[in-house]
Amino acid sequence: MGLHQLGNSPRYVLMLDDRVIEVLVQEEAQSFNVQIGGRGYEVETARGRARRREQEADSFIDGKWALRAPLTGVVVEARVAAGDVVERGDVLMVVEAMKMLNELRARVPGVVSTVNFGERDRVEIGTVLVEIGETA
Repeated sequence: MGLHQLGNSPRYVLMLDDRVIEVLVQEEAQSFNVQIGGRGYEVETARGRARRREQEADSFIDGKWALRAPLTGVVVEARVAAGDVVERGDVLMVVEAMKMLNELRARVPGVVSTVNFGERDRVEIGTVLVEIGETA
């Protein structure tokens, strides 16, 4: 069994036991387009997933950006309230997890529309803590 590139091209030969299969690999920005035996597949890379998550984390969806809990813990301090204007990098909330204080910051500027948790509330990973709306 082996995969061998043909020269410096995007073409490969995959050898499985006594079978030879042609493979074509084209690299995209966040994935690879792979054709194996004439059938096409899109393979997302870890780098592509990370880049897409970053883009989503730094963008407004339907006019709102959501700060999600990156870990499970307890809210120690909510530093914003609905209606507050925040800038990128402002600390919105402090969450304690495993005896460490974690400052959770805004990744976008805007107006706080919702604060879903207060002091001493337990939060689960992925939970929306604060929503920020776009400024006009």
